[in-house]
Amino acid sequence: MKYLELANLALEQYDIEPISLEFLMEATNVFFLVHTADKNYVLKIFQEDSSSINDNLTEHFMIGAIKEKSNVMTPMVIENKDGSTITKITYGNHRGYKRVAVYEYFEGIPIDGTETLETFIEVGKVMAKMHLATENLQFPEHINPKRWDKVFYFENEHAVYHKSRYAKYITKQMKDELDELVIFLNERLNHFYETMTPRLIHGNLNPWNIQRFLGGLIVYDFEEVMLAYPVMDIAIFLYYYRYNENFVFDDILAAFLKGYSEYRPIPRALDEKNLEIIMIARRINILNYILTIRKDPSEYIELSYPKIKEYYLSYK
Repeated sequence: MKYLELANLALEQYDIEPISLEFLMEATNVFFLVHTADKNYVLKIFQEDSSSINDNLTEHFMIGAIKEKSNVMTPMVIENKDGSTITKITYGNHRGYKRVAVYEYFEGIPIDGTETLETFIEVGKVMAKMHLATENLQFPEHINPKRWDKVFYFENEHAVYHKSRYAKYITKQMKDELDELVIFLNERLNHFYETMTPRLIHGNLNPWNIQRFLGGLIVYDFEEVMLAYPVMDIAIFLYYYRYNENFVFDDILAAFLKGYSEYRPIPRALDEKNLEIIMIARRINILNYILTIRKDPSEYIELSYPKIKEYYLSYK
């Protein structure tokens, strides 16, 4: 079944009268822009290897909490005619099904490339509000969030850099260093859960998932929502600026914390050591993922592995 046909079948389950469907992109998932007479929507077809239905329901639960408990802007999830946020469309002679969700559409502009120090203050405020909104949340029985208690935290995720097909990019020495770091980082990530109470966090607050809209910021893409810690959200966002040549990292951090502290105290776990642990864990996770999606990952490895090596040497 082609994606367009699947999208049209899914829309029959909603009180939406589409005028036309416009293909947006196929990345981790497949997206269509749904045009109607009065407003537009985004239809997302989930890929089986990118998330589970549990991930999707947790994502929608988090969006609902943000909507209810804060003034942070994020697209609302649209319920189908049965009152569900997930629509299942069967395919392949009913041997399987695709999961579909529909969201409000807002044409924001990613902050990537337009940041000023004031932007980081704004992001700090938005993130603090989100963390406040998920404090002491009671989960329904059907919500079982994943945890970031190991480097490869997705379901069925493993270290693909061991596969022979990547030997031309990942040397034996690199594999040995990565393995050693993964063991160490898994211990440190798991230690968070032994010493503090987790909460839902966004899990992927990058400069493309935070956009300008109507003079403010709007947050997208909650698919990687996890039961973790505010310091992890903060480290994931700052990861994208750790080596940004357009800014001094300490200035970015100071601006972000200025905004964050206006709404909630700075997390006690936020220190240089923990930031580096979380950032390196993310870097290894992304490197592992890049191997699977890029025909030639050598450029990324050349840019990213020296930073992993630097941490490895300091860790040793």
